[in-house]
Amino acid sequence: MSMTGGREDGAFRVGYQRRTAPFCYAVGSPFRPIGFSVDVARIVLSEILGADRFAATQAVEVTSTTRESLLLNSAIDIECGSTTITEARLEKVAFTVPIFETRHRIAVRTGSMRRRDAAVSVAGIRGSTSQAALEAAGDLGFQPTFVGHSSIGEAFDAFTDDPAVGGIVADEVILRCALAASPRSDVELLDIRLGLDRYGFMMRPRDTALRSALDESLVRLLASASYKALLARWFYDELPGLGYGLGMRSVGGQVT
Repeated sequence: MSMTGGREDGAFRVGYQRRTAPFCYAVGSPFRPIGFSVDVARIVLSEILGADRFAATQAVEVTSTTRESLLLNSAIDIECGSTTITEARLEKVAFTVPIFETRHRIAVRTGSMRRRDAAVSVAGIRGSTSQAALEAAGDLGFQPTFVGHSSIGEAFDAFTDDPAVGGIVADEVILRCALAASPRSDVELLDIRLGLDRYGFMMRPRDTALRSALDESLVRLLASASYKALLARWFYDELPGLGYGLGMRSVGGQVT
């Protein structure tokens, strides 16, 4: 089966993000991603491609806004990170079975909601399911205005550096990770959970043989003790290279 987008070099290229710990992240240069999704990809792709060919795969850095176009233009052959399976995306790309479930959370500066129905600018990834969940939410106790950015890193930088931005919305795990990396006494994680997202690995629709092989391998992994060990490593233990852990207990991909 052809899995390299018709490129002459025959290299298998995997897209990963730099700043979406604990799913996928890189510390320093060169770009060497690690994380929960990276480990899951390593296990299933090694089984499908074989150990030697997997060792020769190329890691390509992507962002939330570039990953889909890089996939469809054959610059990468699969994207392994924290991409939500949505109906809109399924019109253009394909996904594996879900590897994780999560919800969205909002963090705010303590003082940004001194009165009920206060107007609060909330940073997030432009076009994301976090944006959709925020805009579809009912009474939050404040009036959010979404401010879009191209990546979670840019959104978090805006939240921490721009006094006009009073909040940030993101995947709960990634948001907790960002807050743990830059702890601040003036930031509060609201006890509000929005939506329900399922993450999968993203592929081209025509790569049906690859998708079938990945699904079979993932179903076996998700039912194994190895998967539970991965959850503990990346959501409870200290994260490699970051100096902190999330201390979150995970069961079957649903973080509590």
